[in-house]
Amino acid sequence: MSTRSAVVIHDILKSVREALWHHDVTFEEYRAAVGFLRKYAQSAEFEIPLTCDMLFNATISDIEMKHRKGSVSNLEGPYFLEAAPTITDRISTRDEEGDELIIEGQVRDLSGNPIEGAELYIWHSDSQGLYSGFSGDFPIDLYRGKKIIGPTGEYSVRTTMPAPYMIPHDGPSGELLGFMGRHPWRPAHVHFKVRAQGFLEFTTQAYFAGGDWVDSDCVEGVRAPLVHDPEIRGNAKVLKMDFVLDPA
Repeated sequence: MSTRSAVVIHDILKSVREALWHHDVTFEEYRAAVGFLRKYAQSAEFEIPLTCDMLFNATISDIEMKHRKGSVSNLEGPYFLEAAPTITDRISTRDEEGDELIIEGQVRDLSGNPIEGAELYIWHSDSQGLYSGFSGDFPIDLYRGKKIIGPTGEYSVRTTMPAPYMIPHDGPSGELLGFMGRHPWRPAHVHFKVRAQGFLEFTTQAYFAGGDWVDSDCVEGVRAPLVHDPEIRGNAKVLKMDFVLDPA
């Protein structure tokens, strides 16, 4: 085991033991907790990653920002797919669903120069809070796309507004939220990932001011710089999203 692993594990154990002492945890409570952990071994394989992301992913993103000067990163979530279709100016959606959303901005470096050739991935839920590519009847070419950025660094993509949704909560992850007095809802959001040669990969989300659950996201991922109040342009909402990338 590396020295770094040993130090991190030691500090985690130290914090847990201090919490046990602080709250006078009984042997019966301890055994009940062990029994609860056993549920994870008997549950669907996604439950452990779900709980880890629910509790810690946003913190890791915050730590990452200590070493970056560009745009604010945020958790990726479980629904990113490499095989997103390449798009020009529109993400394919079901025509009858959702209010129109225009996402526009620029991809640039720390000096303000456009980054030509950057790959901008955009993905979000449908109006029911579901993601494409994760069920047999929901094809991958809907509600996600990859935009190749041109020489000005600017882009504009049309899609539809996402919806809030509940994370899977029928298993131990949901039970844990109940123990903590928390609900399983995520606010409506749009995911972004930007890749460009010579730059650090960047991942973030955009949330909508005044939306349901923005103030009580079940994964505690909402950060103030990522909450946007879109302007209205005709019948569409306009989300301004610039991405400033750090050099690799």
